[in-house]
Amino acid sequence: MSKTETKASTLLPQYFHPATQLLTSLRERRIGAVELLNLHLEQVDRHNPALNLVVARDVEGALAAARRADNAAPSERGVLHGLPMTIKDTYEVTGMPATCGFPFLADHWPQQDADAVARLKAAGAIIFGKTNLPAGAFDWQSYNPLYGTSNNPWDVGRTPGGSSGGSAGAIAAGFAPLELGSDIGGSIRTPAHFCGIYGHKPSYGVVPGRGHIPPMPGQYTTYELGVCGPLARSAEDLELAMDVLAAPAELSRPAWSVKIPPSRHERLKDFRVALWADASTYAVDSRCLEVMHVYADDLRRLGVTVDEKARPNIDWQAAYETYIATLFSVMASGLPPEVAQQLVESAAKRPPTSYPARAARAVTRRHVEYFEVVEQRERLFRIWRDFFTRYDLLICPVMPTVAYAHDHRGDGSAADPVTMCEARSMIVDGQPRPYFDGLQWPSLAVCANLPATAVPTGRFVDKMPMGVQLIGPFLEDRTPLRFAQLVERELGGFVPPPACL
Repeated sequence: MSKTETKASTLLPQYFHPATQLLTSLRERRIGAVELLNLHLEQVDRHNPALNLVVARDVEGALAAARRADNAAPSERGVLHGLPMTIKDTYEVTGMPATCGFPFLADHWPQQDADAVARLKAAGAIIFGKTNLPAGAFDWQSYNPLYGTSNNPWDVGRTPGGSSGGSAGAIAAGFAPLELGSDIGGSIRTPAHFCGIYGHKPSYGVVPGRGHIPPMPGQYTTYELGVCGPLARSAEDLELAMDVLAAPAELSRPAWSVKIPPSRHERLKDFRVALWADASTYAVDSRCLEVMHVYADDLRRLGVTVDEKARPNIDWQAAYETYIATLFSVMASGLPPEVAQQLVESAAKRPPTSYPARAARAVTRRHVEYFEVVEQRERLFRIWRDFFTRYDLLICPVMPTVAYAHDHRGDGSAADPVTMCEARSMIVDGQPRPYFDGLQWPSLAVCANLPATAVPTGRFVDKMPMGVQLIGPFLEDRTPLRFAQLVERELGGFVPPPACL
């Protein structure tokens, strides 16, 4: 963090300070863990009634952990010692329910922490609450029958994003300095973009996922595409969290370790950056593109060489269909048989290019046909690898628009989310687009298992924060993270929503 940033952040209330700065204050005994936890709890009490971001709490357990932290010897202190945190309600955390927004899991109180949560606790984090999400963690709007609707701290009439919407909103509102989210269709990056914060979708397989819902409690399936990763108010905090979270999965621990390599560069002028800022393939609002071009000019003034024509040599529509085939196959594996059959019957009445028809093909796809999709992804992996021999990063949109108004149309019209979301649309340049077209930009990194860091540009569209994603080479997560840190030092980053100050 630069001296300018440190000075600027000290002018803000302490609950808006970056995690790294709060940890320094804790280490130097300028604040205690109990005092810091209470500051955040007071901020939650002030603003959560209007925002509905934190939906479950374990205040007594957190205060007990904070008291232990204040009395711990220096040798017992981990890198997150005394830091208060909230956790997305897809994760099992002892002392609180883990529901994933499903009413039938309202009474599920896990007896073991999810693996990623256990690593955060072992590093000294104090987890005091769970944050809201869409039912099943499959929407860019965070609402469900159990906990209701979460609102964006910048505008309560808009979504904070999803599925880690409560997570991103909590970070932006000053409820917590660090969060744990998950991403299979932009679920970390979209809410980070919508709320004006930072979020990192790790390379696939870098962070263990056991204890995340889905799959259902007690199941051990490892889904393709899905990852666990951090959200924060600073890019430096993201790397701090990744150093704690990165680890092999449970059964691989006897022989494997995870060591993310250093960033390719340490100076902005050394990064080879490609910019994809046009709507020739995937939809994006023209006002968002204008911000991206201004952001690119900012980077050029910092000495970054930005190539606006470079792309991997990929058929992007075919790549998107590969992603959709994989994603919907993952979704289909968790559908009850009667819901799957309903989806197939419903899709028969729709065009073959519709999202319900695509989902129905995933439900009925034979095993041997699925391996054709697997082969297509293997080819994508190698094309992206070749691209990253020439470039270090690809900067592109996170979503077609900034955060939009709450839209719950279609609720109750069908039992499956694909058919339900067919009732909605996404307005891009005044024209309706299929709601699920919001998967297009997030799919770039997900389908190829790549790391991607969502960063705020410092600019706004329709008075809402505008972010971009930095896609980096597979398993080289520190490269987009380091670039984000260097840009943050020069241009600034997170700005608090005025209503939460």
